[in-house]
Amino acid sequence: MTIIQPDGANANRDLQVTDYGANGNLKTKAAELALVVGSASKSENFLSSKQWGLLWRDADLLFQSPRP
Repeated sequence: MTIIQPDGANANRDLQVTDYGANGNLKTKAAELALVVGSASKSENFLSSKQWGLLWRDADLLFQSPRP
């Protein structure tokens, strides 16, 4: 996946308190990009770690299988 980054942006960095304004919004496009990429990465890690324990593949196959 190719991510077009603003100049000097690091899409894989952690957000800091200084990235937020007084109203709680992110100050820069680079910080917004880091938020999106970080959220996507964390959700992929969560799904891959929980997939076996929750048997999502088995449940998906069961619900997608045709009735006899």
